Amino acid sequence: MEIIKADWLKTANLEELFQKKVRSSGFLSKEPSDTLEYFKVIYRPFRKIFLNVTKVRIDDTFRTESLIDEDLFSLVQDSNHQMLLWRPKYKDCPRISSEDEYQSTMDGHALQTLVDEIMEKRWQAQEFDEEIAPKLKRLQVDPLGAIAILLPRTSGGLRKEQAIIDDRKESHAYILATSLLTNCSPKDIITSADLGETVLIETIIGIYTTKEGSSRLLALETPCTNSFSAALKAGKALTRLCDLYGGCREIVSNPRK
Repeated sequence: MEIIKADWLKTANLEELFQKKVRSSGFLSKEPSDTLEYFKVIYRPFRKIFLNVTKVRIDDTFRTESLIDEDLFSLVQDSNHQMLLWRPKYKDCPRISSEDEYQSTMDGHALQTLVDEIMEKRWQAQEFDEEIAPKLKRLQVDPLGAIAILLPRTSGGLRKEQAIIDDRKESHAYILATSLLTNCSPKDIITSADLGETVLIETIIGIYTTKEGSSRLLALETPCTNSFSAALKAGKALTRLCDLYGGCREIVSNPRK
C-alpha cells in the first residue's frame, strides 16, 4: 500500500491553525459566527488511473497517470463536479510504502465506466472541435477584404458565427479541463484508461458548527505541500464537494477505519 503524506505536520500546531479559520461576523466587533468542533488527520483512498496516449502530430505514444477519488465518485453525477474528483498533480509526489492492507469496497466496474464516459466525451469534444474550426474560420474570413469596413456582415451571419463560437467554447473548455486532469495536452488522444491500485492521501479535516446548529467542513490535502496554507489550497476541491453533496461530507467526516 502506497501513502502520500507531508513532513510538515510533525511540527505544526494544527489546532491553532484551524482556529484561525473560524468565521466571524460584524464589521467592527468581528465576533465568531462558528466554532471549531474538532479536527483530525485521515487517509483517503484514491485510485491510480493509467492512460495510454497518442500524440497525433508526431505519431508517438506514451503512458501517463492521474488519481481519482474512489470514495466519492459514485455520489457525484454532474459532469462539471466530477472534475473535482481528480488529482493529477499527485502523480509525482513522493510516496511511502506501508505493510498495512487497504480493503477497498469500491465498485471497480462503476469507476471504470465513469472514467470511460469522461474519455468518450473528450473524444467527442475533440472531434467537434476539429470539425467546427474550419467552419468558423470560413465565416470569419471576409472575401471582400477592405470593402467589409463599409459593408459590415449581416446580422444573420453574425448570429451564426456567435452560435458556432458558443458551441466551440463549451467543447474546447472540456478538452482543456480533461487535459489538466489527465496530465496530457489538448491535442493528445487518450486511447485507453485503466484502473491501477489504491493510494492513500493524507488529509486533514476540520469541522465547524454555527450558532444556528449547521456545520461546515474544511479539508486540507498534504501531498507535495510544505505548509498549512498550501494544503488548504490543495484541499479546495474536496471542500467544495463536501459543500455540494451532503453524502460526500458524511463519508469524509466518518472515514472507514
